[in-house]
Amino acid sequence: MNIIIATHGKFGEELKNSAEMILGTLENVYSISLLPEQSFEDFMNQADSLLRKMSGTTIALVDLFGGTPSNVLTVLTRKYGHHVIAGLSMPLLIEVYMSKDQQSDTEIMQQFIASAQQAIVYTNQVVEED
Repeated sequence: MNIIIATHGKFGEELKNSAEMILGTLENVYSISLLPEQSFEDFMNQADSLLRKMSGTTIALVDLFGGTPSNVLTVLTRKYGHHVIAGLSMPLLIEVYMSKDQQSDTEIMQQFIASAQQAIVYTNQVVEED
């Protein structure tokens, strides 16, 4: 499985670096960054070029639903058939990477989303309950 991290700015690159502190080198994980000087078309070309090189299952993790990385990767699903999940976080990246050998279908995508939702915790409330 291939994982593409697509974000505004260098967030995705740094998230990958942080995940590697926990998991070691992440194989078949690629980061693309939408930089301020890039147009929608520039980012589209960058994503298209990366996807063109991929074979097998690909999951794109994007930072913000409705943002340029999300819109570009979603439009390209028609051409490449990859999966796109918005709401990128460290727990989501780790969950997807650790499950990379599983068959990726809609049910597994829903599991990833559920895991990411469970990773959101209001820690003050947890402390108060103890």
